[in-house]
Amino acid sequence: MVIKDKLINYFGKNIKYLLNSIDSKYFEKAEEIRIRLDRNITFKTFDKEYFVLKNMDISEIFLEDKIYKPTIEDISQTIETMSDYSIYALEQELKNGFITLKGGFRVGITGKVIIEDNKIKTIRNISSINIRIAREIIGCSNHILKYIYTPNIKSTMIISPPNCGKTTLLRDIIKNISDCKENVGLIDERSEIAGTYMGKIQLDVGKRTDILDRCPKSEGMLMLLRSMSPSVIAVDEIGSNDDIYAIEKISNSGIKIICTIHAYNMEDIKQKNNLKNILNKKIFERYIILNRKNGICNVDKIYNEDLINIYSEGC
Repeated sequence: MVIKDKLINYFGKNIKYLLNSIDSKYFEKAEEIRIRLDRNITFKTFDKEYFVLKNMDISEIFLEDKIYKPTIEDISQTIETMSDYSIYALEQELKNGFITLKGGFRVGITGKVIIEDNKIKTIRNISSINIRIAREIIGCSNHILKYIYTPNIKSTMIISPPNCGKTTLLRDIIKNISDCKENVGLIDERSEIAGTYMGKIQLDVGKRTDILDRCPKSEGMLMLLRSMSPSVIAVDEIGSNDDIYAIEKISNSGIKIICTIHAYNMEDIKQKNNLKNILNKKIFERYIILNRKNGICNVDKIYNEDLINIYSEGC
């Protein structure tokens, strides 16, 4: 099923009517679709931004008098359909600033934050919706797999700025390792990696992958360690001290770790105080650096546990 078909019924009736006329190629190329109250609807691709017009067309130029400006009704209807007409059931997700749709599409939300007992309870008066497009690129890790899986699995950290495809690359690495007869335990905190919906996996993460869906990363890693006997534990976007503690404990148990982290390069990693112990202990044997030079999942460099560069793009 193409991305347009997967998403179109989540929009309110007016937006759905407009977007039905938009060529499917814009959905296929999009990294994000943003809906902003009283302002615009945009499709953001790797290198361009397109604005939806009132005449059911699309433009690279911002045309103030011709763009479609979503109303409160448009926003409300879209949120209602995304929540299957049960906003109450989404409160737990809304307090995190996002919801997850079938297929692993993450929907970021902004608006009025409601505080109760000094904690975020939910978001109301929603003003912006950002749909991040979940897509598989099967085989995008094939060319670097030998650095991770020869002669045996190596604990690997994928280092990436935002929107460089780190989750997409992680998913394909998990699939490859899992299909090579390794039991993988996956913590999918935001349902983005496997896209689990009602217990059914939407995106291919391999034949031997067991998933903890919507589970906090640090707790999930330790749960899998105790319960599932994985040879590899995979997790997206580590960073907290609790995450680092769990990784150290897993490493001491002999289980390999595949994870991602937001950073631009190895120098960024070295500056993160809570990672210094991991670097000193050489817990990770591979560090994969991504950039957007040639699109998402573009591997710039790979370093070994001694932080020696063993792969450079184009070499």
